[in-house]
Amino acid sequence: MNGEPWIDTTFDFRSDTPPGKDPDALSPTLRRYHKMLWSKPLPRGTVFELVDTTPRVYLHHRSGLGEFFLSSDAVVPSFTREYRLSTIIDQIPMEEREAFNTIGYTMGGMMIFPANRIGNKMTINAARGCHPRIKDRFDLTVECIRRHYLDQPSPLSDLLER
Repeated sequence: MNGEPWIDTTFDFRSDTPPGKDPDALSPTLRRYHKMLWSKPLPRGTVFELVDTTPRVYLHHRSGLGEFFLSSDAVVPSFTREYRLSTIIDQIPMEEREAFNTIGYTMGGMMIFPANRIGNKMTINAARGCHPRIKDRFDLTVECIRRHYLDQPSPLSDLLER
């Protein structure tokens, strides 16, 4: 690859995370990949450079654009902890569930979100996971963001307005 950084799109971030811990917070490979992917020149020329050296912060950016604290989350929910879906989930063979979860913990299943808490309210990521009409679904989260920029209401309107 001529010394260029590259991303292994098949790497399972659970594999370099302590057992039972959250890869979103603790996988060094995932953090490195996010930093590499999302540090870039913006359309107006400003470089959005992320650093991973700010204490107690996943990724951080500070410039004339402002100060941004970012966190990571998987955007492919497995719904294995959703009690109301347990009879359906239990019908899927364990090998298939594990194969699906493996895909969800590769780079294609991960995203960074602003982690700034404003007014001691939930972050976007926390709200999308807890809101009963969103239920951690990334497609619905993106739809809420789209509606925000069109000045249309959504279940996350108050949060996105902050």
